[in-house]
Amino acid sequence: MPTKQIQCADFEEEKAAVESSGRYRVLRQARVAGQAGVCTLHYEPRGDLKPRPVRRLRGIAGAQGRVEMSRSRRVARRLFELQTPASKDAPRRIAERWLKRLAPLLGIGADLADLKFDQVRHSVLGRHVLFQQHVGRTQISGAWVRVDLDEDGRVYNLQNDLVPLQVLAPRRAGATRASRLHGDEGRALTRDQAKARALAAIAPARGLKKQVIGTPELLYRPTDGDPRLTWKVVVKSGPPSREWKMYFDAFSGALLWRRNLLKRASGRALVFDPNPVVALNTAELSNRRAVPATAYREVELRGLDGSGFLDGDFVSTRLTKRRVRRANGDFRFRRGERGFTEAMVYFHIDRLQRHLQALGFDNVLHRGIAVDVAGQREDNSYYSPTDRQLSFGTGGVDDAEDAETILHEYGHAIQDAQLPGFGESDECAAMGEGFGDFLAASYFADWKPAWLRPAICSWDCIAFAGDPPCLRRLDSNKKYPKDITGEVHDDGEIWSACLWELRHELGRANAEKLVIAHHHLLNRWAGFEDAANAMLTADRRLFGGRHRELITAVFVKRGILPDPRRPGRRAGDRFEG
Repeated sequence: MPTKQIQCADFEEEKAAVESSGRYRVLRQARVAGQAGVCTLHYEPRGDLKPRPVRRLRGIAGAQGRVEMSRSRRVARRLFELQTPASKDAPRRIAERWLKRLAPLLGIGADLADLKFDQVRHSVLGRHVLFQQHVGRTQISGAWVRVDLDEDGRVYNLQNDLVPLQVLAPRRAGATRASRLHGDEGRALTRDQAKARALAAIAPARGLKKQVIGTPELLYRPTDGDPRLTWKVVVKSGPPSREWKMYFDAFSGALLWRRNLLKRASGRALVFDPNPVVALNTAELSNRRAVPATAYREVELRGLDGSGFLDGDFVSTRLTKRRVRRANGDFRFRRGERGFTEAMVYFHIDRLQRHLQALGFDNVLHRGIAVDVAGQREDNSYYSPTDRQLSFGTGGVDDAEDAETILHEYGHAIQDAQLPGFGESDECAAMGEGFGDFLAASYFADWKPAWLRPAICSWDCIAFAGDPPCLRRLDSNKKYPKDITGEVHDDGEIWSACLWELRHELGRANAEKLVIAHHHLLNRWAGFEDAANAMLTADRRLFGGRHRELITAVFVKRGILPDPRRPGRRAGDRFEG
């Protein structure tokens, strides 16, 4: 039975997070002996984890494809393998035309009155047209529809996360006062009152500082299918560093949901290219002794802006206090010298971004990300989606000395750039951790000794047992759903193991391109199965579907996709042993 440790006071928020994907049912929480305010949350996979119904698209002139129906609502959740005529019209116009034709299937009005055009995103998969659902002038959080087009104006995929008209209509008519869907009616809480509620929701502690980030937003948030008017507030607190996104009922002020946004790596690392363990091919090292000179590599720092600081096209260390300035561009520091970690972060992020562009991702995080190489004394690093910044910890080994930690955290920034808000559900957050591990491992694997390839951050964990010592491995035997624990780093090992196997079968460039591209087809609550299906769609777009059988086999073996030979069963079901 999966479990996770939580703060007892956070039970409702943690319960909502666990159950958000529809894949798990929370059973109970139990207090942990000897730890005040700490509880263990017990939950289990739902017994009805059957694949979503899929059928052929029928009755829509000019379109062929397949439709995945929602489990809870009688509307299409996803349209895929679509074939539509080419069009030279603007992407928005094409998308609106097809949304009107598909309106009955999607459960929306044919006039698209509730939809507000947001943007057209470009990627290696084509163009992605996004619309958000509104009631009056107020948006519904998470209620989006995305229409995916190829370069010839053909629709090949559609993701529907809208609240169906059948849910909205009776509430608009006033059938249920509690839903508050009567346009923009008066509200009980003001913006200042919402701020006060958010600050009060964080338990006081000695030395704790907290502040509201940005301006609270008034929006509708679906709760058990019934949109409720809420205030969304983001609060930063610390130490320890936290960044809480909270939703409060706009009338009662009740806290409906809360999650810490900071993307963390609970590890430590000292790395060069990528680390002394790899460079010297030995684990017989000590963090307390000087690192041999042969572990260092002299590299070129590209794209500097000429200011003398480590500011360039794709990364800036401007958040770092007392940062180093060298007018001559000479940043050749050794470990322990101020400026070494700045140079580490600058070089590895800059090089990875150039690698992404060489793969075809020329507009994914194509900006200078701000970094604090010594943001906190904790042995943790994180990416903040609110500030869009990276912060590295200095507890134990400085995290910014480790290229694998640097790339892991940058992986969170990549996903957030592709899909803002990525990681709202536990499975989606686990995929974020798994992707970060994969990115770090995959980038360096080809010049690592064989015994170190599936391991990351070996230098960081040099003081701990293991062969090799490491933060995590990518070659686990974990399967879904029986090995789900509820801890995102542990569960991320299920996902990273799939990506690692794909790399072995497809090669580095094809696997990395496929893995990064499929993020464009997800939503922020996506589960493992959603992502596996998105990977198949990305393969059709990038490689003509020639890897379909291989990709399917990898995810079937791990239990993420149901076994087609045994309907309704997964390799990771408990009865499979």
